[in-house]
Amino acid sequence: MLTRYIAAILAILFLAGCASEPQAPNPGLKESFHTEITANGSKRFTYSLEVAAPQLRGPFTENPNSRNGMMRNQEMMGAQPRRRRTADFDYAMNLKLKETGFCRDGYFVIDRVISQMGGEVRGECRDAASR
Repeated sequence: MLTRYIAAILAILFLAGCASEPQAPNPGLKESFHTEITANGSKRFTYSLEVAAPQLRGPFTENPNSRNGMMRNQEMMGAQPRRRRTADFDYAMNLKLKETGFCRDGYFVIDRVISQMGGEVRGECRDAASR
């Protein structure tokens, strides 16, 4: 009887331990940072950040008018002004540059694309690679 009780507790603890696996630091975000050092010592990077699209639940069984209103509310909540999206993207990119220490003296942008679901910047560091 006691061994069954202990076995049941151990099984519950084991299953609870498997279920409590750590999650990704930022679920729904996909970030990439690639660097390149050219033959002349120029340091270039590409930083991209992608936000996963929110999953809509379905099928909808409410009347069509309430569904359209709900869809409009979700669109309005997800649609940030462009300036805010750009500022958030730049903040994340600057954190990555600071974390890696890749551009110590700043950078300039070669190409930039920002959308509602993320963006990508190609840039070049103001400092050259040390030899």
